Amino acid sequence: MEYQTLILPRAERDLDKLSPDIRETIIKRVHWLSVNVENVIHHPLKGMPEDLKGLCKFRVGDYRILYWKNDAKRAIQIFRVRHRSDIYRKL
Repeated sequence: MEYQTLILPRAERDLDKLSPDIRETIIKRVHWLSVNVENVIHHPLKGMPEDLKGLCKFRVGDYRILYWKNDAKRAIQIFRVRHRSDIYRKL
């Protein structure tokens, strides 16, 4: 069953900065993730501060999507979408 997808404001700004074709690819993959969330292995980030605990990563080419999965609310919250070279520097 599909999870609801919530794109947080920071992720929305990240998406706005991308070229239209990359943005479209990432949005399609986010939708795919929301449909297949129960069949995906979620990779939580290690060593995160308490406010980012449980943050997971999803790879889309050279870009990374950082998100939280909330099973109780059946929702995915998209936190950031950035190029892999700088996504982890700006947490």
